[in-house]
Amino acid sequence: MRLRAVTLGQIADVLQARGEVDEALRIRREEELPVYERLQSARDLLVCRANIGITYLKRNLAGDREKALEFLNSALQDAQRLNLPEAGQIAEIIRQA
Repeated sequence: MRLRAVTLGQIADVLQARGEVDEALRIRREEELPVYERLQSARDLLVCRANIGITYLKRNLAGDREKALEFLNSALQDAQRLNLPEAGQIAEIIRQA
Protein backbone atom coordinates (compact mmCIF):
# COMPACT_ATOMS: atom_id res chain seq x y z
CA MET A 1 0.00 0.00 0.00
CA ARG A 2 2.79 2.45 0.91
CA LEU A 3 4.64 1.59 -2.30
CA ARG A 4 1.53 2.54 -4.26
CA ALA A 5 1.38 5.93 -2.54
CA VAL A 6 5.09 6.55 -3.19
CA THR A 7 4.57 5.68 -6.86
CA LEU A 8 1.56 8.00 -7.06
CA GLY A 9 3.68 10.78 -5.56
CA GLN A 10 6.34 10.22 -8.21
CA ILE A 11 3.71 10.34 -10.94
CA ALA A 12 2.40 13.60 -9.48
CA ASP A 13 5.96 14.99 -9.46
CA VAL A 14 6.35 14.20 -13.17
CA LEU A 15 2.97 15.67 -14.04
CA GLN A 16 3.74 18.82 -12.09
CA ALA A 17 7.11 19.17 -13.84
CA ARG A 18 5.28 18.89 -17.17
CA GLY A 19 2.93 21.68 -16.15
CA GLU A 20 -0.06 19.42 -15.48
CA VAL A 21 -0.56 20.93 -12.04
CA ASP A 22 -4.30 20.22 -11.74
CA GLU A 23 -3.81 16.50 -12.35
CA ALA A 24 -0.81 16.37 -10.01
CA LEU A 25 -2.89 18.04 -7.32
CA ARG A 26 -5.77 15.63 -7.87
CA ILE A 27 -3.50 12.61 -7.52
CA ARG A 28 -1.90 13.94 -4.35
CA ARG A 29 -5.20 14.86 -2.69
CA GLU A 30 -7.46 12.03 -3.84
CA GLU A 31 -5.10 9.07 -4.18
CA GLU A 32 -1.79 9.58 -2.35
CA LEU A 33 -2.95 11.39 0.81
CA PRO A 34 -5.70 8.88 1.75
CA VAL A 35 -3.18 6.01 1.66
CA TYR A 36 -0.88 7.75 4.12
CA GLU A 37 -3.87 8.61 6.31
CA ARG A 38 -4.93 4.94 6.39
CA LEU A 39 -1.37 3.84 7.16
CA GLN A 40 -1.05 6.54 9.84
CA SER A 41 2.45 7.22 8.56
CA ALA A 42 3.20 10.59 10.19
CA ARG A 43 6.34 11.44 8.20
CA ASP A 44 4.88 10.40 4.84
CA LEU A 45 1.69 12.26 5.67
CA LEU A 46 3.45 15.51 6.48
CA VAL A 47 5.62 15.31 3.35
CA CYS A 48 2.51 14.68 1.24
CA ARG A 49 0.70 17.62 2.86
CA ALA A 50 3.71 19.86 2.23
CA ASN A 51 3.78 18.75 -1.41
CA ILE A 52 0.07 19.52 -1.75
CA GLY A 53 0.67 22.95 -0.28
CA ILE A 54 3.55 23.61 -2.66
CA THR A 55 1.41 22.45 -5.58
CA TYR A 56 -1.37 24.86 -4.61
CA LEU A 57 1.20 27.67 -4.48
CA LYS A 58 2.45 26.78 -7.96
CA ARG A 59 -1.06 26.58 -9.39
CA ASN A 60 -1.84 30.01 -7.91
CA LEU A 61 -5.57 30.24 -8.65
CA ALA A 62 -8.02 32.22 -6.52
CA GLY A 63 -8.09 30.68 -3.04
CA ASP A 64 -5.04 28.49 -3.63
CA ARG A 65 -2.77 30.47 -1.31
CA GLU A 66 -5.13 29.89 1.62
CA LYS A 67 -5.42 26.18 0.85
CA ALA A 68 -1.65 25.96 0.49
CA LEU A 69 -1.10 27.56 3.87
CA GLU A 70 -3.55 25.14 5.52
CA PHE A 71 -1.63 22.13 4.21
CA LEU A 72 1.77 23.68 4.90
CA ASN A 73 0.88 24.69 8.46
CA SER A 74 -0.41 21.19 9.17
CA ALA A 75 2.81 19.71 7.79
CA LEU A 76 4.90 22.17 9.82
CA GLN A 77 3.13 21.29 13.07
CA ASP A 78 3.75 17.59 12.51
CA ALA A 79 7.39 18.15 11.50
CA GLN A 80 7.98 20.22 14.64
CA ARG A 81 6.22 17.64 16.82
CA LEU A 82 8.42 14.90 15.37
CA ASN A 83 11.49 17.15 15.57
CA LEU A 84 12.30 16.62 11.88
CA PRO A 85 14.71 18.81 9.89
CA GLU A 86 11.98 19.32 7.28
CA ALA A 87 10.33 21.75 9.73
CA GLY A 88 12.82 24.46 8.78
CA GLN A 89 12.22 23.97 5.07
CA ILE A 90 8.45 24.06 5.47
CA ALA A 91 8.65 27.15 7.69
CA GLU A 92 10.70 28.91 5.00
CA ILE A 93 8.16 28.01 2.29
CA ILE A 94 5.40 29.44 4.49
CA ARG A 95 7.42 32.61 5.13
CA GLN A 96 7.95 33.12 1.40
CA ALA A 97 4.28 32.50 0.62
